[in-house]
Amino acid sequence: MEFSSDTEQTARRKSPIGDFRLSGANAKMRPMKRLVIIIVVIVAVALAYAVSGHFSTSKTATPAKTENGAFRPDPSNATFIFEDGSVTLSSGQNEKPITPDGVLVEETVLLDKFAYGDINADDKEDTVLLLARYGGGSGTFVYLAAFVSGPVTYRGSEAIFIGDRIIPQSISISGNVVTVVYLDRRAGEALADESTVLVSRQFMYRAGKFEER
Repeated sequence: MEFSSDTEQTARRKSPIGDFRLSGANAKMRPMKRLVIIIVVIVAVALAYAVSGHFSTSKTATPAKTENGAFRPDPSNATFIFEDGSVTLSSGQNEKPITPDGVLVEETVLLDKFAYGDINADDKEDTVLLLARYGGGSGTFVYLAAFVSGPVTYRGSEAIFIGDRIIPQSISISGNVVTVVYLDRRAGEALADESTVLVSRQFMYRAGKFEER
């Protein structure tokens, strides 16, 4: 007959209790692990939502800026119609290749002269602006255009030619009449001469385009 030592008997008696304690600890840890995982998932989802909202690429239906709290429709990404087709601005400019190799480009730029008012009689603020086009030759061609409200959103108008190598001074709106003031050359002077003659012209906005009065 073999007798177990006191140490072995003690180990055998303690082992069930030890197993019970381990299993009890595991049972307590499992809910804790689940809770930690749930918290981590919630935090991750919240962070993802915040980041996606901060870097959202969606655009508002009516691009606008404010000046002293007043609503100002922003035409810097609008599309305007010229004699040779439409031009869409991106941050106030557009480049279109003139030659197949792209060495020469025609650039359209939004100038820093604006006027604000309701030119299409729908009780909404519109923006009247000047655009310059150059690159196809030595000229710098200035156009008058508008960014006007529509049934759904704002849109660019047809652009009307004002002059070549003129120096715009101001734009103003009175009712539906737009006044453009600029410096030009005298009749018979070369285009290379300095523009020193003050000129004022008036236009009315009708059916999506300007007509000179």
